[in-house]
Amino acid sequence: MAFNLYGKVKASIPNWKFILFSKITQSPMRVISFALLLLATLVIFSLAEVIRFYLKSYSLEAMFISFCAGFILFTPLVSLVIHPLFDKKLKTDSPIKLSAFLGNVALVVVVQLLCFLIWMTDAIALYSLYVDQNSFLAKAFNITVESRADLSVEFYWFNIALACFFALLSLVVGVLPCLFSRTENNGVVGNFVSAFSFAKRHKKLMLISALGIVLSVVFPLLYAKFLFLILFPAVLLIIFSQLSEYARVG
Repeated sequence: MAFNLYGKVKASIPNWKFILFSKITQSPMRVISFALLLLATLVIFSLAEVIRFYLKSYSLEAMFISFCAGFILFTPLVSLVIHPLFDKKLKTDSPIKLSAFLGNVALVVVVQLLCFLIWMTDAIALYSLYVDQNSFLAKAFNITVESRADLSVEFYWFNIALACFFALLSLVVGVLPCLFSRTENNGVVGNFVSAFSFAKRHKKLMLISALGIVLSVVFPLLYAKFLFLILFPAVLLIIFSQLSEYARVG
């Protein structure tokens, strides 16, 4: 009897392996999406570590928080790779207009990269003016001020507040328009209008989502860098799942 039970259990093990393998092979896009999400997370993490190393070599560690806030602007680009994971939630009777989706993607890429470059330029000026007037950056850009006040604490909290704004901006003008391009198909301008209307109707959801992005990007990179590799993709998946569910319901 015991031998027969052992034989049944042993025979069932290959079946579980087959079921798991078949599920993966039946949805290769899901596997690719997860892989690309992890790859994007690793790219951001590696970029952050390189920037941290060079800032430390020039004694500019206090400026790293500005880059952490700027990394939030990459969230819409990363969210593009997880669209296939929520195809069932995004299904509608009307076909997806690929041109509208690509148009939103292109516009999001341009806007987000411009915001990132503009903020990095402003961050250099703010740091040199109000935090360290004798820094390498201040000398390189010939920035001189008469006041020598140390506003490093204010600079820190300003970047935290700005990170929250960037997170909300990324959701409204980055993630949502691309999401609506796959559900409502109202064109590039129409999708942006739908995104702002959605954000206005679901203020609490947007604020909680923005706070989640800040907590998964800025603070892990500042104080527990390896935690970023887990928190960022997990939080992004949860946020996108909630947004897609609300977008489907209306």
